[in-house]
Amino acid sequence: MAPFIAGSTDLYLIPGDPVTNVRLPRMFNAVFERFGIDAVMAPVQVSRRDAAVFVKAAFLGRNVRGMVIAPPHKPLLVDLLDGCGLFGRVAGSVNVVRRIANGELEGDLFDGEGLLGALDHYNIPFRGKRVLILGAGVSAAAIGVALAEGGTVNGAEHIALHDTSAGKAAGVAAKLDAFFDATVVAVDSSDPAGYDLVVNATPLGLKEGDALPVDVARMEAHAALFDILLRNQPTPLVRAARARGLNAQAGFEMLIQQMPHYFDFFGHKEAAHALRQDARFLRELIYPAAMAAEIDTPIRYHSDSVA
Repeated sequence: MAPFIAGSTDLYLIPGDPVTNVRLPRMFNAVFERFGIDAVMAPVQVSRRDAAVFVKAAFLGRNVRGMVIAPPHKPLLVDLLDGCGLFGRVAGSVNVVRRIANGELEGDLFDGEGLLGALDHYNIPFRGKRVLILGAGVSAAAIGVALAEGGTVNGAEHIALHDTSAGKAAGVAAKLDAFFDATVVAVDSSDPAGYDLVVNATPLGLKEGDALPVDVARMEAHAALFDILLRNQPTPLVRAARARGLNAQAGFEMLIQQMPHYFDFFGHKEAAHALRQDARFLRELIYPAAMAAEIDTPIRYHSDSVA
């Protein structure tokens, strides 16, 4: 059922290019309906060239309360904002923007916090561990920030980034290593040997014929894998890791775990609290049929026992 829209309805937008596959409007609107919030979210197709102008102009609408930013616009808006959270500043991108009372625009980035919430949900250890991040793009940087920010006690102890563009990985690693206590390095190889957790933040796996971004046979027997991709799940990478008996998980939970952060950021504290207690209805919206059984009984294998 389409949401009822009146003059009192708050509007949230998700600009991106493309926006044909975005899942967040369904998720946001389901939350608005469930908790009686007079608001609606709509996707907006906006070219990269027009993104900054669009965001500034759209917030002239007094009932436009906020935006969630879709690719490729996340890195484009940091310099446009009057204020930005730590994660967004260090990673150089934002995925949420709001207008505050004085009319200024604030942004933040919750990709990394979504990843940490997903790892805890699946009982995948990362605190004090060695983590290999495959990729050095926007999502990889956000994940690196979140893993490094907690220090060597609440975050990862050692973080390695690998990208086919060596300079790209080195740039992200140097920035994170300068900001946080965790050791963050760029590595020339995707060899997963010696790591406790491997995170795939590359697009490899979106197509069935893609090569695996990492040699699963080289992963440690206790290691876990998280593939942030949302399409084509379970990907060949996830399936290969599970075939070895490893705790391998798809990216849907990373999106689920961001939802309370979004609603806190936009001022809907009660809805955010409720989502932290029970988000099953959102999992039902976005989990594919092939993984529906995992909503209530996630496949975790023996990584549960790793301290």
